[in-house]
Amino acid sequence: IALDSLWVNNRSGVLLSMAFDLGTGAPATGGTIFSLPILTPVGSGGTVSVKEGGAVLNITAHKGDEISVPVPDLPLGSLTYESSNHYWVDQNWIYQGGAIFLSQEGGITVRVGPSIAVAKREDGDISLTVAPIRLEGSDMIAGSGPVRIETRMRFSQKPDFNDAYDCVNLSVTDDDPVAVRAWKRAFEEVRERAVGEGVKSSLIVPKPTGNKVWLNVSWRQNEEPGKVHLTVYPANYTVTLHGAASLVE
Repeated sequence: IALDSLWVNNRSGVLLSMAFDLGTGAPATGGTIFSLPILTPVGSGGTVSVKEGGAVLNITAHKGDEISVPVPDLPLGSLTYESSNHYWVDQNWIYQGGAIFLSQEGGITVRVGPSIAVAKREDGDISLTVAPIRLEGSDMIAGSGPVRIETRMRFSQKPDFNDAYDCVNLSVTDDDPVAVRAWKRAFEEVRERAVGEGVKSSLIVPKPTGNKVWLNVSWRQNEEPGKVHLTVYPANYTVTLHGAASLVE
């Protein structure tokens, strides 16, 4: 929410900082008479990392026989927290493209939807708003101590693409099948929210194909005339990680 507030309000250069502990340390059990090392619980830890590249977003728009590419192959980057637990299931939390995914043994789920909104306009057309959020940075910190994550929006632009089309295709490509499944679920959530905004579910079709998942927003397969009004708000963030030593003066 805090990161979204930056591009929504066009606040380039504003620094957001968040500090937390990677793990629980190593608590000990004992008594007034004796203690047993075998009963000493092992503390949990974790790893936080920021990576460039990864999943690639592409947006292609169709107007009659004309094809335009508002967003050509944009690497989204990611910010990930991986737990290292000894007594319960490990979890991976991933921030990517405005979405937050939770991955663990049983699979992956969407905790926060991506920065994509589809809604019905007063004139009956469809509005499609996309904020292609790209993370830049490359770092990793592991352990159980405190860590600070600093995020700064390098630049954001006013809508640099605002037009009406017959069909708009969004695709996310990633060699990691888990990431592809995650984005398929994210696109399905976008469709569910759109239905709540009065858009027919048949107009929004998420579809996985190999290492790519598509979200098609189109009037072409319907008899009703209409347009898809696409608005794009690009935003770039630089992410920096600081370990425990940098938090002590």
